[in-house]
Amino acid sequence: MRRERLARIILLLILIGIPIAILGFQRWLRPALSPTRVIDIVAAAPEAGGFQPGAFKVEAGETVTLRFSSVDVTHGIALGPGLGIDLGYVDPGHVKEVTLTFDRAGTYTFYCNIWCSPNHWRMRGILEVNDPSRILPTPQRDPVIEALNVEGVNIDADHTTSGMSSPDGTPVQQLMFAVRPSALRGATLSGSVNIPSDLNVPLWRRSHTPAQGLALLISANPTISKAEAADVVAYLWTKDASPATLASAALLYDKNCAACHGQTGDGKGLMAGLTIKPPAVFSDPAHMFIMRSDVLYAKIRRGGMGTDMPNFGTLFTPEETWALVNYLWALALDRQLGK
Repeated sequence: MRRERLARIILLLILIGIPIAILGFQRWLRPALSPTRVIDIVAAAPEAGGFQPGAFKVEAGETVTLRFSSVDVTHGIALGPGLGIDLGYVDPGHVKEVTLTFDRAGTYTFYCNIWCSPNHWRMRGILEVNDPSRILPTPQRDPVIEALNVEGVNIDADHTTSGMSSPDGTPVQQLMFAVRPSALRGATLSGSVNIPSDLNVPLWRRSHTPAQGLALLISANPTISKAEAADVVAYLWTKDASPATLASAALLYDKNCAACHGQTGDGKGLMAGLTIKPPAVFSDPAHMFIMRSDVLYAKIRRGGMGTDMPNFGTLFTPEETWALVNYLWALALDRQLGK
């Protein structure tokens, strides 16, 4: 009996002692022995507190190791903008880490990029990098959003097609297409039609809608059919994005947008039913033909007022945002990723 009791005690010590020893090593001994500063960040669903700590500061030139763990559900951990860091899934009880050195002052965001709860969009934390000389970073201005403000464009205008008109007053219902516009077909047609000069200017296309481009193209080619003109416009609005750009944007879309807007842009993501307003349907050509690229860009970066659309300007660089805009056009206008 004494031996059996001793064996049970030893087993109990092993079962309790080993996890405690591992936890102690990870939380206290390892950071104490590390040559760099170690910051432990615990992720929980927003309803349970989100990231803890939710904000911290480091010095420019300082090397730090960020260690992420989860206490409830699986979280996807990424850092941006412009850092290109995606640690992937962090399951409960597991740890993912990254060691960084920031060269200059700035503000960065660590965030969850998989849907972890109905308030997933709140899963964000702030990493502030201070300059030892105390020189503050220059505030970043976005010329695209500033230009829209000067023009008086409301980026929060109703994104549904019901009752809306294109900029030239054409009811959206008249933009409904019997055959889905195709950038692939438009590429073969583009060499045999008269393309107005404006349509060949990328900046013009960014600040105008495909519906406006369609009107110009039909005016310059009286014998062209509406379907053929729509195909050429689809080609023009998608031709500047390389396959590599679209492929990288597809990854960002899948992790950050598809849960609401759907994998194919159909607005039927797994969480679409939980949003205050129905998510925009990017795969609908009639909807996208009245959208401007600069407005899509601004919406992504600033978020949507009165909706569950959060801002992504603190997560993505302007270049990544434009890549996402190009990907939305590819979803709408039959531009395949590899072509």
